[in-house]
Amino acid sequence: MTNKLNLSAVERYSKAYAAKICDDFFAQYSSITGKQILGLTAIQQVNMLTIKALFDKWQGETQRLRSPYFDFGASEVQQALKTFMNTVSQHISIKREHFEPLLIDSVGEALVLILDPQTFYKELMRDLPSFKFSHENIRPLTKYILINKDVLPKLAEKLNGQEFVFANQAMTWLEETPLSLENPDEYLAKFDEIVPIPEDLVPRKAAKIPEMDTNTSFFDFVAPTTPPQVVSQQPRYEPQPVVERIYTPKPAPAVVERERFVEPAPVIQERAITPEPRPVPVQRPEPTPLYEQRVESLAPRINEARNVRESEDVRLNEKLAGEKKSLNDQTQLNKTVLDYHQNSRIEGITGVISLNQRFLFTNNLFGGNIQAFSHALEELELCKDFSEAKELILKKYVPRYMWDITGAEAEEFIDIVKRKFN
Repeated sequence: MTNKLNLSAVERYSKAYAAKICDDFFAQYSSITGKQILGLTAIQQVNMLTIKALFDKWQGETQRLRSPYFDFGASEVQQALKTFMNTVSQHISIKREHFEPLLIDSVGEALVLILDPQTFYKELMRDLPSFKFSHENIRPLTKYILINKDVLPKLAEKLNGQEFVFANQAMTWLEETPLSLENPDEYLAKFDEIVPIPEDLVPRKAAKIPEMDTNTSFFDFVAPTTPPQVVSQQPRYEPQPVVERIYTPKPAPAVVERERFVEPAPVIQERAITPEPRPVPVQRPEPTPLYEQRVESLAPRINEARNVRESEDVRLNEKLAGEKKSLNDQTQLNKTVLDYHQNSRIEGITGVISLNQRFLFTNNLFGGNIQAFSHALEELELCKDFSEAKELILKKYVPRYMWDITGAEAEEFIDIVKRKFN
């Protein structure tokens, strides 16, 4: 796409769409199965991405069964574990409170895949195991992608026999390779049937104005001549006899001419008006100023008031100095309390991150990927201590999203994580 996708609008729409789907489904069922997920929405891509999210959860649960006290590499254990996990996968049952977040992420990913495929595939590559782009890593993903699905095979051709390349190189190939992408209108129409798509997510296309011939009048262009109407032939009919009607006019009423009354013209009398004489202003002498006479008598009182005012200024300065000192003490106290709250232990990372911080971390640390940011918080919440959380950040998120570890956003994010383990 030529315009940058509004990820905030994608998130809002995904929540509204998922809520509508869940309202309709869970009004009849208490939980949802794997087969029901496959037919949940009219957009099959949303259903398949939800299954992919469950596959990721399934793999995560498999890794949790590892233990330093037992040999999980033994062939018997591997076979038993595979049988067990396959059996688990056949018994999917999810309540609404756990399913709706998965559906929200799947709707958002599907919209990004439809509207901005490059962003979708870049995020997919950032999540590859060990940050490596290889046939082995991308093969399990291809069965979950139904829209613009030819992108990964075209990029895989560029390996040219190499075992793998790092995801950064694959993202460079993605920007350089011309891709034939599908028209999104068909899929957007299906979304729009359930929840209308807002203007800030997909702007409506303006009607295309046809080009005007330079030899044509502009007025003919904007108001073309209406083609002549075709008058349909009326059916034949037999003429009806004409009925002659005789009209006798009534005699006009007699007009009585009234005698005209002429009003006599008014008599205008003229008389001479003699103007009255104007009074002549009387020049009065200006009063003699009195302040010159009273200055000497008021001088002692002025000096006394000046002395009183100066003494009051001295006392006011002393009072302000004391209040300023108290204010500084209070500021220092407030600062100490603020430092205490900022460094105090928190129960969870997600609960203390404000909306502004959420947008800041998503855009500057996770490449604008809301789902990646949410998954990172889930992983960090499960760490046992700060050392494990710090190792996860340094080995996974810093190289994957190329963080500036000394930047303000990274330091602020790590400080919040650290507070959980204080």
